[in-house]
This record gives sequence, C-alpha cells and structure tokens, in this order.
Amino acid sequence: MTTTPTQLRAMRLAAQGVAVPGLGPAAAVERMTAVQGQDLGQVLWAIGVRSPGSTRDDVRAAFDRGELVRSWPMRGTLHAMRPDDLRMLLSLTAERTIRAIARRANELGIDDAVLATARDATVDALSGGRSLVRDDLFAAYRAAGIDPAGGRGYHVLLRLAQEGLVAWGPTARVGQGLVLLDEWAPATTDRPDRDEALRRVLVGYLRGRGPATEADAASWTKLPLGDVRRARAAAGDIVEDLGDGLLALADRPATGGIPTGHLLPGFDEYLLGYADRSVQLDPVHADRVVPGGNGIFLPMAVVRGRVVGAWTRTERSRDVRVTLTPFEPLDAAAVRALEAAARRYARFLAVPVSFSVA
Repeated sequence: MTTTPTQLRAMRLAAQGVAVPGLGPAAAVERMTAVQGQDLGQVLWAIGVRSPGSTRDDVRAAFDRGELVRSWPMRGTLHAMRPDDLRMLLSLTAERTIRAIARRANELGIDDAVLATARDATVDALSGGRSLVRDDLFAAYRAAGIDPAGGRGYHVLLRLAQEGLVAWGPTARVGQGLVLLDEWAPATTDRPDRDEALRRVLVGYLRGRGPATEADAASWTKLPLGDVRRARAAAGDIVEDLGDGLLALADRPATGGIPTGHLLPGFDEYLLGYADRSVQLDPVHADRVVPGGNGIFLPMAVVRGRVVGAWTRTERSRDVRVTLTPFEPLDAAAVRALEAAARRYARFLAVPVSFSVA
C-alpha cells in the first residue's frame, strides 16, 4: 500500500515527538538517539519543542547534570545526545571520520606528536571535573606549544572528540564548557557489540524520524548502506516495510492529537533527518530555508507537516519578537496555529513573545 505525502508528513511529525507532551529533555533526546546541534541556542529549542512543558533553563540543566552532552558523532556535525549513546555512535563512526579528516590534519601540521601533546594538555586542563570554554582550552594548548589558530584548535578538538576524550558539557555564560567525557559522565552500561550497536542506531533513527528509507538512514548516520541493511536484518520484526522503500517501527506512535502549527528551530531534525526532504519542504522554496545554499538552515514554520515559512526572533528589553515570513499567503487557520506555537515558545523561554507576520 502506498503511503501518501499527507500520511507521511503526519507519521514523521508524530515520530519526531514535536509538541507531544510526556517526556523531559533528556528522555526526549534519548528517543531521538541524537539531535542536530551545531547551534546551541537552536538545539535547546529543538529539545524543548519535543518536551512540552520544559523551559530553556530545564534543558540547560540537563546538560549541567551530565544527562546530555554535545559532540561530533557523525558527519562532522555537532549533535546533542546521552553520553552512552555518544559512545555507541562513535564506536560505529569514529574510525571513518578520522580517516576522512586525515588529509586536513596533515595540511595543518597535526601529527601524532601534536595529538599526544594535545591529549596531555586537555587532561591536565580538565581533570578533576573541571570544564573550560573553547578559548580557555585553546589557551592551554598555546601554553603547551600548540597554536590553535587557522583551524588547528578546532581540528584537534574534533579528533579528541572522535576518541571519546572530550565533549561539550555544562552550559556557560556564553556557550558550553568542554569536559573529559568519561570523568564528567561515566558510562552507565556496557558498550554493545557492532551488530547490536547498528541495530540500536537504526531503531533509534526510525523511532524519532520514521517512516524513512535506508538511504535516509545512511545519509543521517554516514554509515555505508551495507551497514544500514545489516542493521535492518538485525532489527527483525521491530521494523516494518511500508512499501516504496519506506521503513518504520512496527510499534509507532499514532498521528492524532498533534497541534497543527509549529515554530521549529534552524537545523531541525524534521528537515535535516532525511536525505530526501521534498515531502516536508517543496523544493521550490528550499532557498528560503537555506539562503544561497550556504548550509545555514533557518528556523522553520510548519503547518500540517509542511514547511510554510521561515521565522526570526528579536530579543527586546522585556520580550521576544517573533516575525514570520511565509513563502505564500497563509489562511487564518494557519496563522492561528502558528500563534499557538508562538505561545508554546514563550512558555519555553519564560518570557513574553509577540508574534507577527511579515
């Protein structure tokens, strides 16, 4: 049986857990396995929109308690996840990532000796439960004889994160502090073997994004398609084939009861969780979400599962102003649905939010 685009949007929105109450921030991230998080402010809302009733301070507190961390588990892109899920993902992806960045490391003059010095400097600076923002850790690198300028500091951090040595942990006045992963958030479970890890990652991917194709899963994880198919075989009857290449969990959420309108952050998994995004976003409007194809995904307004516009926020002295720029004129019902979404955003920020349509 063919799944229609309308059905697919409804099923994906339900799987994403957007505006579905019942979970706290850490549990909401756990059900997604990982949430795109290269911009801290955006990922706080990405988590908040999936844990209605939580505030921005609640999400920050989950990082401060070590329940969540940010790191580069795949695609060289920051994600938020539970520490144990980070370890599991790195067991599958780190080797490929390290190979992929080896040429750049060589161009930057980062060899084994530099990495050894950086490891020692990192442990010295962060041991004892300490956390440092990036610039302060880079100062420790300079003191150890490593110049972090020209991308070298970033590259060293990326490499040490692939080794599971460091992650972004507690929130700071600006951004987050870097911590020693195993000291800050010790492992609570044994790391699964490769087949079990593959199975868990695919099931987690579909739990938070299905229905989706094997190609979607491979794009999200950057695992070879053969590994995704191996995971599919290991999952057995947990995963159901819906036809047209679409896979979903057999035990998936119902599509009813989800609000009509949503204000999603930039880089949200509702769009970036798939290789083919055309069901959610008409390709004719793609450049309105990613202007100039520059890789920066703007915050998105969604109505009935379709991305219908972009929005911006302006911090003012007493409130936040949300301005919606629709791709096409919206009917009154759609505007009311997005006004309701703005009220949910206000509860998350714990400040008044004014909403207008450009």
